[in-house]
Amino acid sequence: MEKQIIKTTLSEISPLIIDCLDGGLDVTLTVTGNSMRPFLKHNRDQVVLTKAQADSLKKGDVPLYIRRGGQYVLHRIVDVQRGTYTMLGDAQTNLEKGIQPDQIFALAKGFYRKGRYINCQGRGYRRWVSLWWHLRKFRPYLLKAHYTFDRIFDRKKPE
Repeated sequence: MEKQIIKTTLSEISPLIIDCLDGGLDVTLTVTGNSMRPFLKHNRDQVVLTKAQADSLKKGDVPLYIRRGGQYVLHRIVDVQRGTYTMLGDAQTNLEKGIQPDQIFALAKGFYRKGRYINCQGRGYRRWVSLWWHLRKFRPYLLKAHYTFDRIFDRKKPE
């Protein structure tokens, strides 16, 4: 059976996603946006989501949550205090504080990068995430270098 790709918005399909998650199914979605670079790349990587248990989330987890304005966001938890979460995209430097448990409905359990599955609980992945967190003050410079190398590499690809 050939795989079909359907492009839509999360707000349009969120009821279906929530039903699947509530039924114990995992949902795989293609990542859009660049806020989680270099770990997740826009329109290349797919994230595997599972139902989130908001009371058991911890620093380093990557939940899918809804901002009060209705925007769906996949960012990393960088702090948990008094029942609220502070989030930060891997390509960002500004913290988003005050995310409530009721805003979180899914958790990334893994992702596919270039067809290869990476478990978000894997030791190697967690080490990279920890290193990236400790280098957060240097992110703007590291990301600029990363984007430059990507552009150079992409230009060398045969058409």
